[in-house]
Amino acid sequence: MKNFKNFTGNAIRTLALPVIMFVVLYVLAKAFGSGQFGSAASLRIVAQQTMMGAAIALAMTCNMKNGRWDFSVGMMVVMSSIIGGAIGQALNIGPVGLLLGCVLVALVASAINGLLYILLKVPALVISIGMMLIYESINMVFNKGGGARINDFGMLLFGKSPYVFILGIAAGLVFYVLYTYTVFGYNTRSLASNQALSNSTGIREKRNVMGCYLLCGLMVGVAGTINLSLSGSVLADAKFNASMSMVFEAFPPVFIGFYLSRYTNLTLGVFIGAFSMKLLTAGMLALGIPAALQYVGIGLFLLIFIAFTTNQEKLRIAREIRRRAATVTARIAPRAEQ
Repeated sequence: MKNFKNFTGNAIRTLALPVIMFVVLYVLAKAFGSGQFGSAASLRIVAQQTMMGAAIALAMTCNMKNGRWDFSVGMMVVMSSIIGGAIGQALNIGPVGLLLGCVLVALVASAINGLLYILLKVPALVISIGMMLIYESINMVFNKGGGARINDFGMLLFGKSPYVFILGIAAGLVFYVLYTYTVFGYNTRSLASNQALSNSTGIREKRNVMGCYLLCGLMVGVAGTINLSLSGSVLADAKFNASMSMVFEAFPPVFIGFYLSRYTNLTLGVFIGAFSMKLLTAGMLALGIPAALQYVGIGLFLLIFIAFTTNQEKLRIAREIRRRAATVTARIAPRAEQ
């Protein structure tokens, strides 16, 4: 019975954010909006977009868990779509070739990032910014800056239901197994909690770093496949390919996943975070909020969420102090009257 109560409580806490967000946005959209937020069609689009958002967030999760922020992930997604799309068409084996091409490009790019981090021994943030500029240049040079365009609609299978969900969930399961049940995942969690102690016990940090970057590349390749499959084309110019917005939109799901990991597994928490953020974006769109201001809404949500989760323990202690003070006051008051 106790286990059932714990499971129920954890499930409620895990699902509270998307449920509350959906209800609030649905009411606001019905009262003030003009879109079809909350319909089956809109929710299906949100769910499809969640697969790509979750893949990008999972790509950043292991590195962020260990304090390595990678701002080149968005540009790697675009590069994997552009170059991987060309490789996929050259292989001529349909959507599987597209997936293999995108994953291959992303793995190579992530391996380069990891090697530079290990060899140069400079902050990952600095390396990621430098590599982001390099990848942007590669995108502009490859195919004469023409980006990627798939004319064979049969190759865009992973942008349609149910295949986009199959690919996204499969990527999530791979991440879940590697992070939860393997030595790599154990070492990642150990290094995140106490790096010095983990190194003293024989954990090879450099090997784990490369593992994190390669796992990042795998998830980036999945995201690049979905990115190209959803639209059929990707632009090379950074002003129009939304590479930076991919990164900043992935931060909230990662932080939400870290917070929800106390109630559920990290992978599911990241998926719920990605779904919640796509709900927020769809809700703001239904309310007629311009795209430029939508990022303001996402930023405000992230600030409020981090402020709440950071100070949650302080709030709990404050409530406990008030409760004890009220109990003591209630016991003293009758004696004072006597």
